[in-house]
Amino acid sequence: MKRYRLLAAGIAILVAAVAAAAVYLSAGAPGTMAAPGVSTPVRHVIEVMLENHTFDNLFGTFPGADGIPAGTTLLSPNTDSSLAPSVHPVFAAPNEGDVLGALKNGRAQLQMAMDYAPGKGYQMDHFTLLPADSMASITEFGPQFDPNQQYLGRHYELADHNFQPFIAPTMPNVMGALNGTSHGWFYNNLNPNDTRPWNSIFDEMTAAGRSWKIYYALPRPVLDGTLWEKIIPRGHEGDIASGDQFFTDIAHGALPDFSFIRPGVGYSGEPEEDLGNPDAWIGQLVNAVVHSQYWNSTAIFVSYDEGGGFWDHVAPTAASGYGTRTPLTIISPYARPGVYHQQTTNVSILSFMQKIWGLAPLTPLNNRQNNLMSAFDFRQAPLPAPVMPVAPARTLAFHGPGGILTNIAEPGPGRPVSISLWVQTPGLSLDSGVSGTVQLSVTPPPGLALPAGIPSSVTLIGGQANFTLTFRTVGYYRLAATGPDRSVGWATVDVGTTAGTAPPR
Repeated sequence: MKRYRLLAAGIAILVAAVAAAAVYLSAGAPGTMAAPGVSTPVRHVIEVMLENHTFDNLFGTFPGADGIPAGTTLLSPNTDSSLAPSVHPVFAAPNEGDVLGALKNGRAQLQMAMDYAPGKGYQMDHFTLLPADSMASITEFGPQFDPNQQYLGRHYELADHNFQPFIAPTMPNVMGALNGTSHGWFYNNLNPNDTRPWNSIFDEMTAAGRSWKIYYALPRPVLDGTLWEKIIPRGHEGDIASGDQFFTDIAHGALPDFSFIRPGVGYSGEPEEDLGNPDAWIGQLVNAVVHSQYWNSTAIFVSYDEGGGFWDHVAPTAASGYGTRTPLTIISPYARPGVYHQQTTNVSILSFMQKIWGLAPLTPLNNRQNNLMSAFDFRQAPLPAPVMPVAPARTLAFHGPGGILTNIAEPGPGRPVSISLWVQTPGLSLDSGVSGTVQLSVTPPPGLALPAGIPSSVTLIGGQANFTLTFRTVGYYRLAATGPDRSVGWATVDVGTTAGTAPPR
């Protein structure tokens, strides 16, 4: 009890300090002047922002990185005194391409999981207890689950001390990356009723005569009236484009100076989504740049908005206000190959663009960021273009019965789950022109037999196939699909697992 009282007191002090800092940060950086731009070969910046994974969760065994220390243990979530009081990080088995449910990434839960101790800082040791008493938070995914991102990290540059800008869920961190502030908004993903202008990178670039687009791989009406329309200059609603438009612009020589790309459902990597499809999508995006006129003039950043409630062993300083570490991969002919150990956040990408284009910092937070210039060597012989391990012409996405905007439901043992399999373009819309046979396979938890009644194939008509599966035993089941024109796709189905316990592996 004493430990928890100290924890609560420390959190209260920290919350007050961060709240006071937020008032200052949201006020902008008055008097900060733009400097002349830096002459570099980089004329285009592409940021692809995925969701909800920490560095240790995806790159904890990456060679040369500050990965998971040997012998690491955390407190056991199980209160049964007959069991071990501590647990080791759990490496995912072939039956799970991600874990579903159980994780919470709200500000309060994350502060408790990071475990602030007065005078000692964050201990990073309560993730198994909070959020949601979950063993899932210390699941680590090996390189077999994201071969494209592992390849890009090995051949280009992986930042291993990149932190989410705020102890907050998705949208405050996304806004922070584009605006240098969240306007003191930390507690939820709802659209805040804040009438202050965001003064985003998009406003700044428009004023400077530079081009930009937000490519969001969701049906456009989904974004009508949302925060996305608040952070752009009035009259620029047409610059919130589709995922398909990115590939059209690349092919037609119309890539803007800054492209900010967000995925559709099933491709963000956020648990409840398998890691396979977002990784294949990264392969498609990078491949499009490589086979265009833009490779030699582009810097691509693959970022994650926040850690999603997953554990990471590296603590930010309490004074920074940062959350957990998140992966940041830098892909460019001018990247310095290897691991980049300097401290960064996703706001650093904003600072990089401002540096090369002579734009002013938007806020004090933006102003004090590492601007990533030291991650590049613009005088080196350009690195060769990547050869992506997985970059299919199309992917196969497992959706719920509602189609492209829904994930597969989490069934209980013995309960049927309905699946709608879609062929999706690299822009993540339905490709209705594809028909044919899709081969299915299921990897059950270790030691369990393949469930009976699982079809070995389904037939696509107009780019879609609908079928039902039933799993009799608790655990994670990974589905894989191979279809026409070497299309591939994956999904992990969570069948009746509960927080605080590890399912059969």
